[in-house]
Amino acid sequence: MAALTEKFSTTWRDARGWTARNTFYVTGDTVLNVPNDWQAAAFTLIAALEALTNCALQSTSFNTGFGLITLTYGTNAEYPSAWMKALMQFSNGSTSIGRFLIPAPKIALFESDGTTIINDGTSAPVVAFVNAMKNADPSGTFVSDAAGLPWTHFEGGRFVGRKEPRRINMRVKSSHLVAGEEE
Repeated sequence: MAALTEKFSTTWRDARGWTARNTFYVTGDTVLNVPNDWQAAAFTLIAALEALTNCALQSTSFNTGFGLITLTYGTNAEYPSAWMKALMQFSNGSTSIGRFLIPAPKIALFESDGTTIINDGTSAPVVAFVNAMKNADPSGTFVSDAAGLPWTHFEGGRFVGRKEPRRINMRVKSSHLVAGEEE
């Protein structure tokens, strides 16, 4: 098998306009697979990611056929900002560990503590994402690490909150200003 590993990324926009990016690799057989097979694996993964996040898809670097995506903002829900992330960890039974950060995660991904990813098979979005990451597309293409090794184990995940970024050059306008003051 002559394997070809293609890198692709997705860019997401949250409710406040901040963006975040995910990077993945799709691997397939150059003899048995056609370019649409890599695209099908990417479509499956993107659909699973859309179910995990409150962000809106802005662009992909892979030829996924989305074309031009209009400027869209994410949903203002429990975790609305791109700097709030769900860390999902996978391994391939070898030496690779993959940590994927899902921006502005939906609250349905977490246990009642709000920090631990549900890993018992009862959360449909988590199950769909794990299946997209671990199982090969019917064509035989699969999501892998950069070396082309497939992800075989979902080890779990948790909420990762970081310090909120601040845009120093952004002016903040108060709704309490009267006419003539900073208007």
